[in-house]
Formats: sequence, structure tokens, C-alpha cells
Amino acid sequence: MKDDVIFEDVRLVLEDQVTEPSSLHVQGGRIVSMGEEYSGDGTRIDGGGALLSPGFIDLHCDAIEKEIRPRPGGSFPTKVALVELDKKLAGCGITSMYHCLCFGESESNELRHARVASRVVRDMQQTQSMLTVRNKVHARFEVTDLPSVEILEALIADKAIDLLSFMDHTPGQGQFTVLEHFTSYYGQSEHLTPEQAEKLAQTRLAERDSVGNEHLYSLARLCAEHGIPLASHDDDTVEKVSFNESLGMCISEFPVRLAAAQRAKELGQGVLMGAPNVLRGKSLTGNLSGREAIEAGACNMLGSDYAPMSLLHAVFHVCSTGIRDFAGAMQLITSAPAKAMGLEQELGSLTPGHLADLVLIEDIHPGVPRVLGSWVEGNQVFSAPKVL
Repeated sequence: MKDDVIFEDVRLVLEDQVTEPSSLHVQGGRIVSMGEEYSGDGTRIDGGGALLSPGFIDLHCDAIEKEIRPRPGGSFPTKVALVELDKKLAGCGITSMYHCLCFGESESNELRHARVASRVVRDMQQTQSMLTVRNKVHARFEVTDLPSVEILEALIADKAIDLLSFMDHTPGQGQFTVLEHFTSYYGQSEHLTPEQAEKLAQTRLAERDSVGNEHLYSLARLCAEHGIPLASHDDDTVEKVSFNESLGMCISEFPVRLAAAQRAKELGQGVLMGAPNVLRGKSLTGNLSGREAIEAGACNMLGSDYAPMSLLHAVFHVCSTGIRDFAGAMQLITSAPAKAMGLEQELGSLTPGHLADLVLIEDIHPGVPRVLGSWVEGNQVFSAPKVL
């Protein structure tokens, strides 16, 4: 039996309010009660008036790629990268991370080749006992890469992935509605000459014309059989959202047009935007602003995309600009992603009976919150001193 943990003098971040200084009691890794006196034995934590929030749930982040290969040609062992990134995630308040691994997108980054990405998934399985937060797998499938299908089918059958998303980076639609955006982006990210970027664009267009959609329905059916949620990527039209609905999508990630985001929301899908987009105030590729989507009621989740530290800061920004109150803003990274993944009975809110994934937050410095501590099932996985 795990020791009791009693948080005292903490402001509880509930789904509809932030309380006055109160208490929260954890027993056996789960929340037992809130606001009640407890005189028994256990570890007592004086929050000093800090905020106590549910642990953050990040459904989309590819920071693992940079941890494995921080520079071109300079790679570290996957297990080392996972252990080191795990510590950073705990320090950011992320207690559930869905690591994005790409199957079939990059021409020059071998980490995004299906067989290499699959190897990273297997390494993650073998490293779980060394990790402190919940490390999950979000497999991203480039829909034109047919050789990836067999590899993904094997991973799905082995229950080695936790979320599958379909992405289409063909120029002329989605993220790259303008051809020049495609050639500019890949020219920079893949270090291609203009001629090479143009050739890549034409190759992608030819690939998209040559493949149908049957493999997408096949993968979708397999995911449904194994209880793996599906997400779409870069929805740009209501027609595409409706097609994705026919595949069984429950999440629309980074919709690039407000109309698409609104349609996904109408259909009951979770709509996820990038926290860096919200924090910076705009998309890197000139697409839908996360702030605009939240203001329009068309976005209910944030993912850290490429910067784990951005989740908490984006929430505080949403609150400071008056788009949502603090309790409502926190739902973007707690209860909403938990619900989208079917985890709302275990995670995402401060509710008796829920697993005690918790984050203690210092908010005395305007605009720059700090994580003071993180707990997973009542076990502390990160601690930092208060700043006087």
C-alpha cells in the first residue's frame, strides 16, 4: 500500500473554479477526498497557497525526435533520450505524454521512416520501467506511404501504440494549400534546394494520385477492433472533416481553417490546436490561429507540438487575455484530452477516486508560472524550490 499524501494550503483547480486554500488527500495512488481534515499518518505537503492541478495530458508532441537527434548527424541511443526527456516532461507538469512518431513523411530524417519509428516504439516498451510519467505512443501515418501500413498493422495488433493519426502533406491542400508554402517549408526543414523541394512536391502529388482510401478504412477498422482512438491532421475543409468522420475519427488536430474546426466540433470530435501557436499568437505556416479557434469555441484541447514547456504558459496566456477563465483554460490540457482518449473516469480532474496525477504550480510571477512539483499516482516525480 502506498503512503498517504496530504496536500495542505493549496488552491484546487477544479473544472469550474479555483478554490480558496484547501486540502487534498491521496491514498493508494488515488484521490480520496478534498477539503477535509485528516489527522492520520502520511506525507504532508505544504503548498503555501500554490495551485494544485490535475496532471497535464499532452496528446501531440514530437520532442522525442530532437531528444534523439538534437543536431543532424548527432544521435543518441533512444533509451537514453527517453529517460532524459521523461525528466523534462515531469518538470513541465506533463504526467501523460503521447510521443509523436512519424511513419513515412521525411525524405532526409530517418527517424520518420516506418522501420526506424517502429524500432523507437519497441525501445519505448522496453524502457517503461525506467520512466516516471505516462509515456504513450502517438503514431502518425502519412497516408501516401503504403509500405508503412504493414508495420503499423503489426504495432496495432501488439497494442504497441495508443493513438493513430492520419496526415496528408500533399501540396495543394491541408497544411500546404499553397505550393510555395510546401516548397519553402521542406526546403528549410529538410535542407533542400528549390529544385529538390519542387521535385519532392511533384513526387508527393503523384503518390497521392496513385493511392486510394481503402488502406485508410482498413487501418481504421483495425484500430476500432483494438480500441485505439483515431485522429486527423490539418483538416482544411468541412468535406474532409466529414470524410474523416466516416473513418471514425474522434480528434481533429491542427485544423487549418476555422470552418473545418467548427465542423469537427459540431460532430463531437475533440479539436486540438498547438500551444506554441497560442503562446506565439500565430501559426508558423500562416494557418488558423489557436487563439482565434478558442475564442470561437472551436478548440477544446492544446498539444505542445514541439515544445513541452508551452502547455502551461499557453494556458496562462489564454486566461490573461480573457479568452477563458483559469479553470476553463486548464481544461484544455487536463479534462478535455482525457475525455477525448476515453480516460475521463481515471484522469483529467481532481475527483475522488481518480488517479492522483497532480501538478503544484506557483503563479506569483505575472505571466511566468512555474511547476513546483509533479506526482503520478501519488508518487512525486519532480520537485523544485519556490522562488521568493
